[in-house]
Amino acid sequence: MPSLNLKVKKMEIVALLDELARDNKRSYVKEKSRREELLAEVIDSAIDWLNQIWRVVYEYGTNFSKAHDCLLYASQALEQIGNARVGCKCSFMNIYISSKIRRSSGKVVKAFHFTGAHNLERIMLWIWRDLFVVMLAEGTKRQQAAIPDMLDDIRVEFGWDALERLLYGGEKSSDDDDDMDDEDFDFDSNDPIIWDEDNQDNDEDYTDTEGSSNGTACSDAQCLCGFHASHWSNKLNDARVRLRGLVRASLISQFSTMPSHTLFTSIVGISEADGMDGHDVCEELLPTLMRIATHSSENYAAALHICAMHDHRDKLMTLLTNHTHLLRPRDVAPYQLATIILSASPTYHLNALRILEKELLDTAHAIHAAVRSAFCHIDTLANKTELTEIVGLHQEALGRRGRIERWVGAVVTPSSESAHPMALAALMMGLPLPPGMEGTMDDADPLGYIDVDIDDPELEDLREEFRPNLKGRLDGWIAVGRTVKGGMAVLLKVYTVVVEMMPFMGVPDVVDEMTARYRSFFSKDGIETDEKNTTN
Repeated sequence: MPSLNLKVKKMEIVALLDELARDNKRSYVKEKSRREELLAEVIDSAIDWLNQIWRVVYEYGTNFSKAHDCLLYASQALEQIGNARVGCKCSFMNIYISSKIRRSSGKVVKAFHFTGAHNLERIMLWIWRDLFVVMLAEGTKRQQAAIPDMLDDIRVEFGWDALERLLYGGEKSSDDDDDMDDEDFDFDSNDPIIWDEDNQDNDEDYTDTEGSSNGTACSDAQCLCGFHASHWSNKLNDARVRLRGLVRASLISQFSTMPSHTLFTSIVGISEADGMDGHDVCEELLPTLMRIATHSSENYAAALHICAMHDHRDKLMTLLTNHTHLLRPRDVAPYQLATIILSASPTYHLNALRILEKELLDTAHAIHAAVRSAFCHIDTLANKTELTEIVGLHQEALGRRGRIERWVGAVVTPSSESAHPMALAALMMGLPLPPGMEGTMDDADPLGYIDVDIDDPELEDLREEFRPNLKGRLDGWIAVGRTVKGGMAVLLKVYTVVVEMMPFMGVPDVVDEMTARYRSFFSKDGIETDEKNTTN
């Protein structure tokens, strides 16, 4: 039986990381790197180790807990190597991997072909599935009782979606776009051919017998849906149903604290594979969803999305009656969808129109505030009077263009001095601004001074504060108004209010000049798109 020496493997990985670091330093002097060679070496070692883990759990049916720990460490080790500060990740992400899981006799059970070392998790999840079905079929009650905790470990390491992929042997769902070069081949355990290094050219003579499931229940124990593997015995094949139940329970546990529509859909799909009715699953999950919906903004947005997608109008109205304060700017999409669903009900149609009007007006006020930050004198009486006179002029009237330019120059916010180096240094260090420099950063976009990935999901709150997507928000509510019955009347009503609030919005050449001046003085991008959109 292969030895799963986790301590030795950890020492090997640490040594490899040290060697990669040394190679990266030497490459600056020698202009030559062994990075690809070292990566290929560790990938080959990892694949060989994974094959040994599979043999221990599948052929010998022992050391389940140790094998689980080894698989977890294999994942963590690959993440360490991928995130090592030794140059770019191109080699790690683009290395082509062709791997075969073999029995002790040399017979190939499964072949994997994919690009990118990070995709080795597919092999790990495939091994985990075999580990669990063997535990359920042949393990003791004490060993089987440890499976829920093991599933939680996988969920923490890879995310909850890995549990669904585990049921399919590491495969992605049929909705995902897989790389054309990625292929997995499953070989029947009854195949008489013994595979060795001299017989590799015959791989192409075999086809995948472990197809993808369409999510429907399967009653035939020998069917070839994605929940099965052709090398399983009937006893192991029967254990897959219990494994599916344990995965479902783990996902429901996740849903009870961090719900999402994708997680909800996954639970429904797994339940339907066991022959449960989708409507019954919804009725099972919705009480939990409604109970935790107001615990956080994330939960609230997920509840709106789920209830809207499944047409639970009464629950939508309950959520929207007292808890809209939990909505964030990023939650506008489920909010708009919920409004459309409510509008289809005669009972809640007026409520939907009120929501539409309120959100359009709120968006208009937000745009007005953004415009005033760049054109602070726009609401003074003299400038309002001048704009009224400009609007009264004929489009081709002599002098209209000059008056527009002078009016925009009068309302624009004077640009402040550029950020003082001391003020910028204080901002980067998290210190208060030095005395006398409190106003030097007023016009600066803080996100522009921070050396981070501005698309990082964890910076969503900062983006909403400093770079709000007012255009997308307005476009979305206008689309809602065009969709719901009676929405066009609301749009016309709000347009009248907007033109009264910001008269220049109804004058295209004034908006064009304001946009050009804004770009010229501030070199930013954001408000002008909202201005143009509002005039449409």
